[in-house]
Amino acid sequence: MTVNTYDVTADLTPEGLAEWKRMVAGEVYEDSHPEIERKRVEAKKLFRAYNQLDYDQEAERRAIMEQLFAAVGEDVFIEPNFRCEMGRNITIGSHAYINFDCVMLDNAPITLGDYVWIAPMVGLFATNHALDFEERKNGACQAKPIVIEDGVWLGGHVTVLGGVTIGRGSVIGAGSVVTHDIPAGVVAVGNPARVLRPITEADKTGFCERIAARNAAR
Repeated sequence: MTVNTYDVTADLTPEGLAEWKRMVAGEVYEDSHPEIERKRVEAKKLFRAYNQLDYDQEAERRAIMEQLFAAVGEDVFIEPNFRCEMGRNITIGSHAYINFDCVMLDNAPITLGDYVWIAPMVGLFATNHALDFEERKNGACQAKPIVIEDGVWLGGHVTVLGGVTIGRGSVIGAGSVVTHDIPAGVVAVGNPARVLRPITEADKTGFCERIAARNAAR
């Protein structure tokens, strides 16, 4: 795991820093504050550069991930066109795969464990605008953390909202909207996503045993 030690808030004014701290702490903050917007633009420049790299530019891709994210593990692959809000509130574990057109609104921390697989067009939306119109039009937002534990698979077009933890090894069916915590080791589907059933030994296909036997015979 490579941890980004650069202090992304070092150049903020006291007022901007106060809004940033409120943002990551889950308090109502001013999303339209000029310094919050400046940090958003910094992240946009990085992910746009990442998305324009060729697949064989592995070192360059890795360098941008290490600059953009709070921390990133080994063997992480992110397809274009990846987009995020701040970048510095995202932690990605090892052996993660993020498919095409993923969007992470990381105004609060978004944490992905090891071996997390994310299908195309998934959205992880940690932040939310105010319900009151006057507050909303003046920039009021509130963000809550998202935690995706080891071995979770998010199907295509899944949306995960702020404040949600998805437990180890669970699978979220395509098109689901996850509005509350999902326990470990289950299949969940729907809008809002609900647990359909546990994942059991009956779900194994014998694939690992077949591959092990084939490799042993070589």
